Amino acid sequence: MSSSSVEFWSGKHRTYRGTEWIREPTYFAQEVIERFPEKARILDAGCGQGQDSVYFAAAGHTVTALDFSKYALDQFPPVPADASVTTVAASLTDTPDLFDDTSFDVVYAHLSLHYFDDTTTRSILSDLHRVLRPGGLLCVMVNSVDDPERGEGIRLGPDYYELAPGDRKRYFSRAALYEMTYDLFVPYLLEQHGRSRKDPHRAFVRLIAERREEPAHD
Repeated sequence: MSSSSVEFWSGKHRTYRGTEWIREPTYFAQEVIERFPEKARILDAGCGQGQDSVYFAAAGHTVTALDFSKYALDQFPPVPADASVTTVAASLTDTPDLFDDTSFDVVYAHLSLHYFDDTTTRSILSDLHRVLRPGGLLCVMVNSVDDPERGEGIRLGPDYYELAPGDRKRYFSRAALYEMTYDLFVPYLLEQHGRSRKDPHRAFVRLIAERREEPAHD
């Protein structure tokens, strides 16, 4: 991770720390938890300040919370005594070196997969497929092409922009996220009007999908 990205996200997380929403589970977490198997092993991939990680752990799941921002990991809410959360300071691009095959029942990625170029994103998704058990769930929410910021900054690729030093974002349509994931995951839900506590708009694509055992073929 570049020094500009580390600096940018440390500043962002300090700003987030002063908000009320950072202390509550996200809407997406509350929407998907009912689909998790009992006592699931969850990878919270890009966990930020951990409100969803602790929410899942308090519900009886075992959570591995991964984020490259050490500052964010240091801001975790209190973890109940009977809950299980392990934090890992690393980028999503580091997962090939961190986790064994079929380590998790669920991979959860809330607003963390839209910061990479096409090649890197596909590589991350391939590794998330690897670490999921057969039949495991992928739960993803990413920025939508309907986001009012789309088109700002320096264009780096299709729907991929650098908004500021260290701040790069990819904006997805339903079709683009489907194309990027369909060979590895079978979608149960794929819709383009997800919501967050942080933003007033409903401009997020949500995907809930099951790990494919065999690659899809056209």
